[in-house]
Amino acid sequence: MPIFDQGYQHWSGHLSGHAWRWLAITRHGVKSGMKNRWIRIFLLVAWLPAIPMVVALCLWGLLERNSDFIAPVVEFLRMSRIIDPAILDTPRQYRLEIWTLCYHFFLQAELRLSMFLIVLVGPDLISQDLRFNALPLYFSRPLRRIDYFLGKLGVIAAYLGLVMIVPTLIAYGLGLLFSLDITIVRDTWRLFFACITYGVVIVLSAGLLILALSSLSRNSRYVALFWLGIWIISGIVATILQTADHAQRQRAFYTNLPGRQAQQGGQTREERMKQQQEWTAAYQKKMENFAAEEALAAKSNWRPLVSYTANLSRVGQYLLGSDACWKKISELQPENQRARFLLNVLGPQYPWYWSAVVLAVIFGLSAWILNFPFRSLDRLR
Repeated sequence: MPIFDQGYQHWSGHLSGHAWRWLAITRHGVKSGMKNRWIRIFLLVAWLPAIPMVVALCLWGLLERNSDFIAPVVEFLRMSRIIDPAILDTPRQYRLEIWTLCYHFFLQAELRLSMFLIVLVGPDLISQDLRFNALPLYFSRPLRRIDYFLGKLGVIAAYLGLVMIVPTLIAYGLGLLFSLDITIVRDTWRLFFACITYGVVIVLSAGLLILALSSLSRNSRYVALFWLGIWIISGIVATILQTADHAQRQRAFYTNLPGRQAQQGGQTREERMKQQQEWTAAYQKKMENFAAEEALAAKSNWRPLVSYTANLSRVGQYLLGSDACWKKISELQPENQRARFLLNVLGPQYPWYWSAVVLAVIFGLSAWILNFPFRSLDRLR
């Protein structure tokens, strides 16, 4: 019967550095998440907004080439005036604007879908380890706390990257393929990197926030409720504040509207028409002034800062440069309608760095929560 030495035996294998040890946690988290049928279904649903973007960029590439294949589509757009005919006549001059707005609408849709995705993926990342006391198993390995957190953050990054970054890369490649014009790279390379940067901002902000919430409770249901409260309730409060502010200005506007003068019986038809034209001109002038006042108020309207997603959206507007694109397109509108057009399409106009500061504060608070000394992580260092 053989007798084995039960003493210490030196391990002769190769121990990798700390740089990539977090990747094992990320790989395990992604594989475990993919076993969830609801997550797989939601990933497919989250790809749906990419289809219109890809189709639009491919059709725009064919339009720049004057392809006869899309002649019926162009004629429909021209007749319905969905797109201004001046843009259809000179598509290359509005290439950057159309590409930017396509990515803008796609990322706005994906921002809201990503909030749902985080609810499905994020609450269990740390709370489940706390619940089943799995942390001693993690830290019995040559693993640091930063490796653990990076691995968990990598799970969020992997899923958000699948629904936000990967479709933008595919759409960019297909748009270039259908246009067969290398100058697209020259015109849109900033847009390409802006999309990636925006995705990184969302991953760092939302990912660290859900990890902080997940570390506060062993029950993932409470974590999901915390997340929904930050996302949905903050958005509702911001909407209420904006609606109340707009209603107050609108009430003042209608109070000061010029009243119609009572028509006198002895007036001729020409006099009544002149009186109607004067009132209509005064009303239109008042409407233009109101639109200008609304645009001016939007530059200092802080109320969207209350909403978490509004702050992410405002930073995205700045990175993509969508405001400048809308302003160029507004030049095709009649001069007396430009202010109203911009008011309807621009959205919040307060300085983008206000939202950046809010997101930085949330990021710092999340990092502080994860580093708070009462967590069991500190007893296992």
